[in-house]
This record gives sequence, C-alpha cells and structure tokens, in this order.
Amino acid sequence: MTERTVLCVDTADDIETISAAVSAEESLTPVEATSVAAATEFVESETVDCVVTEYDLGDGSGLEIVEALREEQPQTPVVLFTGTRPGEIDTASFEEMVVEYLNRDLPDATDRLGFVVDDVITHSAQVGFLAPDDEGSRLEALSEYDVDGMPIEESFSRLTDLITSHFDAAVAFIGLIEEEKEDFLACTGADWDSLTREDTICTHSMLQEDVMVVEDINEDKRFANNDKLQNLGIVSYAGANMTTDDGQIIGQVCLIDHEPRQYDESQKQDLQDFADTAMEILDLRQQLLDAQKTEVEA
Repeated sequence: MTERTVLCVDTADDIETISAAVSAEESLTPVEATSVAAATEFVESETVDCVVTEYDLGDGSGLEIVEALREEQPQTPVVLFTGTRPGEIDTASFEEMVVEYLNRDLPDATDRLGFVVDDVITHSAQVGFLAPDDEGSRLEALSEYDVDGMPIEESFSRLTDLITSHFDAAVAFIGLIEEEKEDFLACTGADWDSLTREDTICTHSMLQEDVMVVEDINEDKRFANNDKLQNLGIVSYAGANMTTDDGQIIGQVCLIDHEPRQYDESQKQDLQDFADTAMEILDLRQQLLDAQKTEVEA
C-alpha cells in the first residue's frame, strides 16, 4: 500500500487530536505543524499528498497555507477541518484547488477525518489535472485531425526511431492530448498506448511555450509521488509542443530516460524541430485525406 503524507496543521492544543485521527487510516502518515509559518515552510520544501488545516491559527489563517500550496503544489488537495462557518471563509481563495470543508463540531467528525482525507486524495488523483485556458478551442482544433483515418503509424514510428537515436534516449513518443488522456501515435523504446491526463507529464509541458525538461521526477513536487510514472520507469523527461497554424497545442514529442538527465539549449531546439516535423507530417496526411474524400465525393 502506497504511503500518503498528510500535513496536519492546528493549534498546539489540538494538533495531536487531528494527527491521531489521520494516522488511524492505515495508508496515511501525518506530519504536524502548529503555525502558518511552519506549514508554509514545509509545503515549500517537501511534497505532500494532502493538507488538513484549521482555519483560525495563532499567526494567521489556513487560507494562507492554501495560497502557499497553490504556488508550490497546485494539485494537492486540502481538507479544511474547522468550526468556522463557511460564510466566514473567503472561498475565492479555493479557486483551482481541491478543498473539502469538514465541520469539526459535527458528531463523529474527528472519527471520520482519516476516511475523508483518504477519499479526497483518491478523488484528486482521479480528476485533478491542469488544463489550458483555451481547452475548448484546443480540443476543437484536435478534432479536425482524423488520425484513425490516415496511415500515419509507420511515418511516426520512423520519426521516433530517429529521435531516440539522435538523443541516445531510452524512449521517444509522439502523443496527442485529448480531453481525458494522451494517445501515443508512435512510441520507440516502450510499449505504451496512452496515459490519463492526470498521470502524463505532457499535461504540464503543454502549458509552457518552450521545451519543458524535468531532469529527475523524484526531485519535482509535481511528479515525485506519481505511482504510474514510477512504475513505467520514468526518471527524466523532455517535451516539445506540436502546435497548429492557429496556435493550438494538440500534442507533444517527448523523450524519456530511466536516469536523471539534462538537455542543453541546442538539444532543446533539436527536440522542438522534431515536434514541428511531426506537426507538418500530421498536417500533410490530413490534407491528403481531405483531398481523397473530396475526390470520392466528386
């Protein structure tokens, strides 16, 4: 069973109570903090699977911890375990965060805390992934490509073969990022068909314009506790965007290695050139397919 680290934040008088409630759940390991300052310092330096916090703390409020967490680990869920009523809480601070409210004054609330924490971590892992602001337009652009109707597998397989050889990498793949998963159109070095959006690093890579490099996922808070990536043997990652003429990012060309690895600016540019080539091949294949359909209809 995977151990899940839970940062418990409460006053000195109550911290042992919530820590014990969390540890009652076999998969959860509590870490204690009794101030906003201590909790903020912890989330800035360590990866956690969940934060349980009181609202009213001696040196501030639990919302300050939520804000710090948003900056460092935006996909980490929070359980606000407090007697403060929701109407007195600035819920705008919860935007883009998974936050569960549990009134600690309710009967059996403390007894249920461990279960709630475990459930919210599981729920967050299933549905939590970042998406670009123009996700709807991006998916519309992706739908313009009839990948199932075009003979593209061999072309892309040759390209990923070339990429792995050029970079001496363990794995190279070309993936299109759909609404809930990334489908691999070609993959050299591994037998991968797809990954869910919450598991794939490309969900993050597509949000930046330049090539994204993760030298060691074990040192990156976003991916260190991702069991799926660990099971696939992924340690280092580099990803370049496949971008349409309209500026929509629909996929990625990526490199994977099983050990930490760096990429210099020249190598990043080479990877981007390969991604541009993959996009050009996809465009050409779609143009040919459209021409064939027009000819048949005529």
